[in-house]
Amino acid sequence: MLVNPKRPAYRVLSLVRLFLAFGVLALFFCVYVSSLLQWSGIRIVLTSSQFTSALIRGGVFGFTVLAILASAALAGRWYCSVLCPFGTLQEGVWKAGRMVAGPTRFISPWRLRYIAPVLTGLGIVFAAHTLFLAMDPISNFGRGVRGVYMLISEGAASITPTIWAMLAMFAFILALAAVRGRRFCDWCPVGVLLGAFASVAPFGMRLRKGVCNSCGKCERFCPMNCIDSKNKFLDSSRCVLCLNCAGNCPVGALEYGTALPAEKAERRVFLRKSGDALAWLAGAVYLGGAAFLPARRAFPWGAGKGRGSGPMPFIMPPGAQDADWFLANCTGCQACAAACPAGIIRFGDGPFPRLDYTRGYCQYNCTECLDVCPTHALRLPPGMKQRTRIALVALHVSRCVALTKGEACGACAEVCAARALKMKPINSDSPLTMPVLEPEYCIGCGGCFHVCPVEPRAFVITGVTPQVSTPGMRPSVEEEENTSQGGFFSGDGFPF
Repeated sequence: MLVNPKRPAYRVLSLVRLFLAFGVLALFFCVYVSSLLQWSGIRIVLTSSQFTSALIRGGVFGFTVLAILASAALAGRWYCSVLCPFGTLQEGVWKAGRMVAGPTRFISPWRLRYIAPVLTGLGIVFAAHTLFLAMDPISNFGRGVRGVYMLISEGAASITPTIWAMLAMFAFILALAAVRGRRFCDWCPVGVLLGAFASVAPFGMRLRKGVCNSCGKCERFCPMNCIDSKNKFLDSSRCVLCLNCAGNCPVGALEYGTALPAEKAERRVFLRKSGDALAWLAGAVYLGGAAFLPARRAFPWGAGKGRGSGPMPFIMPPGAQDADWFLANCTGCQACAAACPAGIIRFGDGPFPRLDYTRGYCQYNCTECLDVCPTHALRLPPGMKQRTRIALVALHVSRCVALTKGEACGACAEVCAARALKMKPINSDSPLTMPVLEPEYCIGCGGCFHVCPVEPRAFVITGVTPQVSTPGMRPSVEEEENTSQGGFFSGDGFPF
């Protein structure tokens, strides 16, 4: 019996690959369950470098897309092997599941899977995000991790029916992974696209039929179940280059490298007879749809759903601009929710993030959600966050504690960073003051609502589209007096 002399080396490389993949997964876990500001730089790099996010965001991240496609066309699906956290999570669950369910065998996936990237790409073009939100790997990972984090940290009472549905889908994918390997990767639009490139890559995992003895060890250690040891076949389009097969092959029939001339000819026949052409078509539709998204609103069919201006059923995070832009560009990845230091960005009745002022308020100088958004669904020029109205505030002064209970308060004016609230005497005979709202300066940060001590609260806040700019912070009393005298103030507040 032949002995594979490269087996120990492949085992070492397999462990190195596994270490890198789980290192990336650990970083994603850290940034998705921690809102510590020191994670912000890592969070931006991680979320924006994912294939779909980089494709939609464009700009300099377009080079990330080109690099991923080039690597797949040259050397196979290394991106899926190391950099995709959802794929690595499935693989980790599969490794744990093998202890209970036993080894897996070759699986020939349905060709129906090619419809997923086609519908996903067309859905992006025509603003029908349902399938995209269900199939995008980083969005599924983000929603699943954040949902589990909310369930553990806040309890089941805080989980809405929509979140339960998302958690159920997340649990189903992981349960399937435990017994069948990385099955979601067969349907993933990114995986199908990169698989099409990998099917013609000059470098990749090669199965030498003349050496293989059909022992089945490679098949049992493949997380993608893409090796058929009985028929001596390796599906290179599905292989994620985990190197497990080469590290466990006792005769050296599997190795990473270029194909022999006979294998090249055989692969050309296979390409003509198989559904790889469908993979190319499906991948092209998905790639074109996502790449088209930044310019879609310039076309009549990409103008959203015509929501126009007016109230919104929820409060969008700062930088959402308007409902059309936000709902068309947001992938529901929950990166902004993980980054928010106030913990007020959440997803409840749907996958799109929204602000919950019962838990806090939007901090005046914080731009974490804007910085981390991988698709520019949240986008504002520098310095504009403090001048952008994200919600409409109505003051019902009759509910104020100063009027209802005769107690001094003023908490709302103290927390209002834009100085849109002023305290004025109730009347000339009373030392008590009541708030007066100057709406032109209000940015809808929710501070007044959050600190208001009465129920029902004296402030009612509603979402609005579009988010419009304001004059900025209202001048202080001293600045107003100085302006009326013809002077002005420096940045330190001293008159000159």
